[in-house]
Amino acid sequence: ELDALASKMGVCVRESVPAREIGTFRGGGTLERVYEPPDVPTFAAFMRACAQIGCGAFVLGGGSNLIVRDGVVTRPAVSARRLRGVTAQGDELVCECGAPVGAVIAEGRRHGLGGLEFLAGVPATIGGAAHMNAGAFGHEIGDYAVEIDRLSADCAAIERVRGEEIAFSHRRGVQEIVLGVRLKCERVSRADSLRIAAENVAWRRRTQPALPSCGSVFKRGRLPAAVYIDNAGLKGARIGGAEISRVHANFIVDAGGASAADYLALADLAEARVKELFGERLEREVVVIGG
Repeated sequence: ELDALASKMGVCVRESVPAREIGTFRGGGTLERVYEPPDVPTFAAFMRACAQIGCGAFVLGGGSNLIVRDGVVTRPAVSARRLRGVTAQGDELVCECGAPVGAVIAEGRRHGLGGLEFLAGVPATIGGAAHMNAGAFGHEIGDYAVEIDRLSADCAAIERVRGEEIAFSHRRGVQEIVLGVRLKCERVSRADSLRIAAENVAWRRRTQPALPSCGSVFKRGRLPAAVYIDNAGLKGARIGGAEISRVHANFIVDAGGASAADYLALADLAEARVKELFGERLEREVVVIGG
């Protein structure tokens, strides 16, 4: 039924898509169907149709915090990867949900706009960044969001809301499906933007593992999750091809041939050990699809 809808609406259908093609961890199973709308109006209409038939479609952004369970995942996924438009309007950038944050920063730089360099090197889309309120170096994307276009909770209507109407908090942003984001920027020279971005990318390379991962596994508690995991003696712990990074304990990396089960077993181990030793309940950032 979804394939027929996709054909009618001009939505590309990809079959048997492996996790390595849509996620940054690389390991995991295969998505039976991935639907790729060509533009934002079609994306909104297709998600509305999915809701009407109750298929429970999952929205894919950059896949930077996603684990696809091993085996074949039959839950349909709708990818925003073709929705990459970014337009400068005065001191603002109007971004479609699938625009990679790196492309947004680069387009702003072309127009003398900056302020978003704190996201340099983050493998996420703007829609995903708005959903999780991505942040670093004392900044969060919620600080720059002027307007958000989103689908209503039932996908029946498109809503435009002001940034201050969203209850942004640590790693929590727009909970509905994001269609687009209007960002307020600062006037920054090209040279300064390049310098700040390069410094931030260099910091990430020094402090975060180079091996494939989903970024931070757990949200911050009373202390950063990495502190608890490190003090629990779990740095370097390995199950199958997955390893708790020796560089940053809040990263689980694909050290070679890791499965989704390997990743999730290590996450379970970290949760249990931290709860046992410190009484702290870790809350996961990573999203799991399938099973």
